Amino acid sequence: MSTIAIPGFSEPFSSISHLLGAFVFFIYGIKLVLMARGHTAWAIAVGVFVFSGVFLLSMSGVFHLLDIEGTPRMVLQRLDHAGIFGLIAGTFTPVHVILFTGFSRWGFLALIWTLAIAGITLKSIFFNDLAEWVGLVSYLGLGWMGIVSAYMTHRLHGFAIIKPLLYGALAYTVGATLEFLRLPVVIAGVIGPHELFHIAVLAGIAWHWVFIRNLLLYEEKEGA
Repeated sequence: MSTIAIPGFSEPFSSISHLLGAFVFFIYGIKLVLMARGHTAWAIAVGVFVFSGVFLLSMSGVFHLLDIEGTPRMVLQRLDHAGIFGLIAGTFTPVHVILFTGFSRWGFLALIWTLAIAGITLKSIFFNDLAEWVGLVSYLGLGWMGIVSAYMTHRLHGFAIIKPLLYGALAYTVGATLEFLRLPVVIAGVIGPHELFHIAVLAGIAWHWVFIRNLLLYEEKEGA
């Protein structure tokens, strides 16, 4: 879909939504880190989640602000895509640090981060050569490894606590699928599948913020 630009913004909705999202998530992310401050490892892990979210939204916001032609946009586009892998791994990090020990913590995170770094490297090197579906499968495949995390969390604390995790995963999946299918166009030149994907990303981050907040509240209550 061809997006109608406004002065200073190549793709206004995509840029403004994610720049505002980065600001809001930064504020709420600080709150999340403060909730975990009594446990150094938890606070660091939550900080990784917050940084990865702010990084992705910031890179995306600036990328969609820039003129379609030119090197800066090409660089920011690669950082934007790298940020997707970073956010996926960054979301796993506090979940496994807060809830688990031993291999379930460090072994699983080592695997996730290795795959994320490999994805960043390959996507950056072969950015113009990889088919779009390869990126889609890579992002969704890595993200849906979270079904393991969901199952393990469910065994510890029941189904209710993992609902926000699943809602966030579904938001990302639906948004990415609509983007891939190029459907639907809500307002021609303003809101189409890409803009809906941006909304889905914000929804996914928000639901996963809720999930991690709930984990912190639950674990603090259990430890009291």
